[in-house]
Amino acid sequence: MSYVVEVERRFRAVQGLASPVRAQRGLSLLKKSGNGVEVVVRVGVAFEDEQLTERGWFFDTDAAAVELAECCAELERRPWTEVFEFRPTFELVARHLYGRLVERLPQVAYVEITDIDFGVTTRYRAG
Repeated sequence: MSYVVEVERRFRAVQGLASPVRAQRGLSLLKKSGNGVEVVVRVGVAFEDEQLTERGWFFDTDAAAVELAECCAELERRPWTEVFEFRPTFELVARHLYGRLVERLPQVAYVEITDIDFGVTTRYRAG
């Protein structure tokens, strides 16, 4: 595809899972309540040149930012272990968000979650 436009949402999250590696290194625990860790959720939308409108864009990024904010709202408010019935690893949460966003945004190529504090990015793309 010719273009990929990314829209992101940055917030602090409490994942709610134990992390022996983080504990051993003296880093903030993902399961600890309080401030949590800084997280960026990013969605990429892919499209071709011929899909550009006469205005020179394929989709409204402001509307996409609102959709992403709505999908991430619960992730900001409560520990992920309280939000999901599955074990909320970054992999499974990225796949879940992809499933929600693909219904709302045209041509979602991927969803990724970055743990800024630990420097790890998990990307989910279908197919």
